[in-house]
Formats: sequence, structure tokens, C-alpha cells
Amino acid sequence: MNQPMYQIPQQNSVILVGRLTRDPELKRTTTSKSICRFDIAMSSRIKDQVTGEWKDSDPTYVPIIVWGDQADRCADRLKKGMPVYVEGRLKTSSWQAQDGSKRSRLEVVASRVQFLVRVEGQGQSSSYQQSQSQQPSGSVDMGDQGNEYVSDNVDVVDDEEVPF
Repeated sequence: MNQPMYQIPQQNSVILVGRLTRDPELKRTTTSKSICRFDIAMSSRIKDQVTGEWKDSDPTYVPIIVWGDQADRCADRLKKGMPVYVEGRLKTSSWQAQDGSKRSRLEVVASRVQFLVRVEGQGQSSSYQQSQSQQPSGSVDMGDQGNEYVSDNVDVVDDEEVPF
């Protein structure tokens, strides 16, 4: 009996919002294409059933990879602790460790990165400042000049509340 083959739709897409755990690292491939790597941390607020108090859950750390011109902008403007919105796809990277064992990890290859704070200045010495959006509610300016804003419907968290 010949069974019909069903084409099951597949989708590999991720949307994350978190804070950088370290400054971005920028490298270039042998063909001079930019690649920027950084990690983001995310946690959820959970209510303790016994005390009724709200607590942060253990953070989840996710490695992010950004390519091309967007990688250059991320390396120039992002800093440790800054909140970002990331859209992308999951990818498994595998390699052989120095001890001969095979290693792998799951990463997000970003197709879009939005800075959720206004970035002042450019270059590695730039600082950032949280600012309420002057854009319509729910929108974020993704201009090439680095004028990214917090959207009106995103909760802004004080830096002192971040556990890292």
C-alpha cells in the first residue's frame, strides 16, 4: 500500500526582547563581510504561590548573530545592558572542541534588530539614554542614523532592576 506524502509546513522564526549581557563583538569574514555576535538575557515575572510576591524567573541566555551592514550598526551602537528587539531564525552551530568532543549550540541569526532606547552619538564610546517615543504608538524608527526609540507599548525597565 502506497501512503500519500504530506508536505507539512515548517516555520523557523523567532521574536525575542532582552538585554545584552556583554558588549557586541564584531569580526569580518575573509570576504570582508561583517558579523556581530552578542548574547541577550530574558526573564519572566512569576508570582510566588506561597507569599504572593512577584519575582524574576531564572534568566534565559540566547546567542545572537547579525550579518552585514546591520552588524556594523549593532557593534557601533549597542552596549552591555541595552534592551533590544530581535527577529530571526534558529540555527544550530556545530564544531569540534580542542579535546576532540563534538559541541553544538542553538543560536538566533537575526534578520532585524531594533534598539529599544535612543542611542546618543556613534562609535564605541557612545552612551545611550532611555527616551519616550515621539513616534505613533507601537512604532519604532529603524532609520540608518541610529535614532531608535522605545515604542509606547513597551515597558521600560530601570537599569537597577536588571539582575546582571
